Amino acid sequence: MTTEDAKQELDRDPFVPLRLHLASGEKIDIAHPNSAFLRQNTLLVVHRLAPDTHAIGNYDVVALRLIERIETRGNGHTVRARRRQHRAR
Repeated sequence: MTTEDAKQELDRDPFVPLRLHLASGEKIDIAHPNSAFLRQNTLLVVHRLAPDTHAIGNYDVVALRLIERIETRGNGHTVRARRRQHRAR
């Protein structure tokens, strides 16, 4: 993952929640805008203490070379597949 790749995902407007898939198999979610910060070769991801606060509970520092892919998480709503309706004949 390059700095430019990560920057492009983080700078989406409006913000889209993301999930980082790491080489170790670990996954890290970025749920809020302004909770991930790029450095030269790393990404700092801060996690809120509680959903409705700006207080930081924990953080992860991830080397960009360890990020295998970034998945967009949509708006947080579960997407259900529509069932096909059968018509009576």
